[in-house]
Amino acid sequence: MSKKTLPQWLHFVVAFLMVGSAFAQSQKNIQTAQPASSAVDQPDTTATADFQDMPPLEITQPIDFLNDESAGISSNITITPTPVANIVSLANFTGSFVSSDGRTFNFSMMGHDPALGHTTNIPTKLIAVDVVLLNQDGSVFATVPVGPFEKLVLNSPNFKRAEYAVGHVQFADAVQRAEFFNQMKDNWHTNLTPVKIVQHVTVTVPFIVNLTIRGVVTPVRAWFSRTSTDGNTVVFMLQQFFNQQFSSIGVSAINAGLWTTDSLNLLLFPNTFLFTPSATPLVTRGSCCVLGFHTIFRDSTVTPQPRWVAGYASWTSPGTFTNTDILDVLPLSHEISEAFNDPFVNNPTPRWKFPVGTACQGNLESGDPVEVLPHPAFPVRLEIEDDDESGGKGEEETTFTFHPQTEALVQWFTQTAPSNAFRGAFSFPDITALPAPASPCPQ
Repeated sequence: MSKKTLPQWLHFVVAFLMVGSAFAQSQKNIQTAQPASSAVDQPDTTATADFQDMPPLEITQPIDFLNDESAGISSNITITPTPVANIVSLANFTGSFVSSDGRTFNFSMMGHDPALGHTTNIPTKLIAVDVVLLNQDGSVFATVPVGPFEKLVLNSPNFKRAEYAVGHVQFADAVQRAEFFNQMKDNWHTNLTPVKIVQHVTVTVPFIVNLTIRGVVTPVRAWFSRTSTDGNTVVFMLQQFFNQQFSSIGVSAINAGLWTTDSLNLLLFPNTFLFTPSATPLVTRGSCCVLGFHTIFRDSTVTPQPRWVAGYASWTSPGTFTNTDILDVLPLSHEISEAFNDPFVNNPTPRWKFPVGTACQGNLESGDPVEVLPHPAFPVRLEIEDDDESGGKGEEETTFTFHPQTEALVQWFTQTAPSNAFRGAFSFPDITALPAPASPCPQ
């Protein structure tokens, strides 16, 4: 999830040790995460697990997220589709659907035309990020490494094949095949391969940063922390500070040739979730939590325009959120699947209503309708081969149950029935998650 060029709203909550929902894409009541001062091993009950709308980022004109109040996010999304012609980016195809009111909506997706068949391999380039938290005096409070999670991520269903009703495939490929099951040729696949960690970087987070709020430069606490039930440090990072870091790391990786236009480019963080400022920034954590987003970097000064499809997601340890489905690679699967269905963050849809609550949205972000459900995850158990000390493959294998997220299919967004997807589904792999198409947003 993702996302777009939009005005920013900073939501101020006058409360002590209480915060509201901060889904940077729309306000929704979902699973909830606890103030940094709360007891260890208790799920956080004052934050919701959400995903952010990130604007496309110009590599020649970086956004100053700490001082530009017009940059960032909004729950009211209006998208004007741009043509895919005259760009240099990863493999993509175009299509369209007709909504229930007779309007035609065009879209572009990762891969190649399903009707023509073909296996598309898209390189995936990860930057693994360690987080260092500083005390107010500049000393180190904690170092939070991503290393313990790298092997699991690389062996997760996002990059390894598992058995689904549409084949023995990677997770996002399975979702796409379900969408186009009755139009595709059997050999049609979109694979993320090869998958490489191309760089390790460290983000050092000061205790306080200066943030422009309503035109006033304001000192704001940049992080809070707690401990998950498995003993890992969970970081709640100021969203504007994080966005600044994401932009800087991305531009540096592009300039160094580590992120490329033909690849899916990702930042992997360890238990790092984003919050917005509160009315009393040094007392409480603000609205929380963003778990990930996808967007593009681009250079609009040249033609054809280069576009780097990119995103961020965090490994999620148990006990972070009260909804026990929000685990391990759920945020990563959410963002990868959305990047497949909306790589250039410009696919519009009829405005649709979330299946829980009253919020509405108008884009082809396939993870968003499901994340509000009580059970968004689709557990997948995979064997993980242990590496021996010499760097070769050992004989012992362990298994791990991952929790990728069920996705809404493009048929759900058309607001029409029946669905021409796999088995008439509107969601996948759990075809019961969304039993009917989206309801239109009340005007």
